[in-house]
Amino acid sequence: MAKFTHCVRNKRNDGLYPVYIRVFHNESLQYINTGLLVSDKGLRTTYGKSGKKQIEISDRRVIKECLDRINLYAEKMNLINAKGIDCKTLVEILTDKNTELSFTEYANEFIRDMQNRNRDRPAQNYRLALKRLQEFTGKENIYFNDLTSKVINGWIDSMKDSARKKSLYPSCVRSVFNSAIRKYNDYDYDMIRIRTNPFIRVKIPKEKAPEKRSVEAEVLNRLFLSETSFPSYDGISRMELARDVSFIIFCLAGINAADLYDMKKSSLSTEWKLCYNRKKTRDKSDTGAYIEILVPAVIRPLFEKYRGGKDSLFIFSTRFSDENRFVKTVNKGLKSLCDDLHIQETVTTYTFRHSWATIAQNQCGASTELVAFSLNHSSAHRVTEGYIRKDYSPIDALNAKVIDFVLVQTLIVYIPLYALAVNLKKK
Repeated sequence: MAKFTHCVRNKRNDGLYPVYIRVFHNESLQYINTGLLVSDKGLRTTYGKSGKKQIEISDRRVIKECLDRINLYAEKMNLINAKGIDCKTLVEILTDKNTELSFTEYANEFIRDMQNRNRDRPAQNYRLALKRLQEFTGKENIYFNDLTSKVINGWIDSMKDSARKKSLYPSCVRSVFNSAIRKYNDYDYDMIRIRTNPFIRVKIPKEKAPEKRSVEAEVLNRLFLSETSFPSYDGISRMELARDVSFIIFCLAGINAADLYDMKKSSLSTEWKLCYNRKKTRDKSDTGAYIEILVPAVIRPLFEKYRGGKDSLFIFSTRFSDENRFVKTVNKGLKSLCDDLHIQETVTTYTFRHSWATIAQNQCGASTELVAFSLNHSSAHRVTEGYIRKDYSPIDALNAKVIDFVLVQTLIVYIPLYALAVNLKKK
């Protein structure tokens, strides 16, 4: 058990003595500066049993203030198991004024860390979740103690307008909360700064399975073979950019647009192998979401067309301030392109990933497991995979089949219709 005593140490040049709380714990000594001062009049000289001269505080006001602080430290000691920690750490805990932790501050720190790891898109979801929680509670600075199960359940009920928000935003808040518990709570030494977890009594609604966003191969052909004529954007029309980026995404087994935006030149080998870590899951995967894929010859000219400078493989990261702006521009171009081609389906960059997966399984006979492997999804066989050196060539073989089906087999049927549509448009 720690021992606390009040004392003075060295006399200052102005003749006053700073007052300290002396802490003795686990055979070690530390001092806590109280900020109090005492003059010679507030001191007295005493002599111990050995006859050693000692200076003690006699000022009653200072003694009372010191005793009050010692009582506060004793109360804090009752909340922790200090047996296994050193004296310096104990003093840091006792003098920490932030006894009530701010969830808002920690959440902002959590979001900044995500941005520093180039996870801007998920960071935006966390930022929106925090903003909606602040609006619901009416507090800009939310403390962990404010987040009770009643508050969280009420917040979820208030988002009846969107099933996605009811699932996504509370999940983000729970992730931040659990991260803070891991940081601030030391169960080995029974130092518990966040004493409650509301999510034990909160059931976050599951979002319904997303609507299938794939389109037929004929629609893909119309998009990939389209002739664009919209006003240019830095020399390239938005529709042209959308068509080309979509073609790259599809021909690289549904690669994410965010990965194209961040792709480095070092990721492309001289043998046209693209080796990278998928941005969305690289921090969650044991393997860093690493994948390799052979760049098909049909899109290699586009690599030259959009060749980046310095370290970037493509120009997208220099043309657009962030990946969100890049994706939005491509999606706007796709909407214009679909309107121009009279395509009724809603098409975004995700459409080509979903379409690739659908064609791979339904038209090319690939197993669900091979499709998942090609899309760089996490596997249910993590332990087994730890024993196996991965071979990525099955992805290349399947990708070639999918591209062949879309660009050759369906094109044979579609060319007469496409030619007719072009002639009608010219007339």
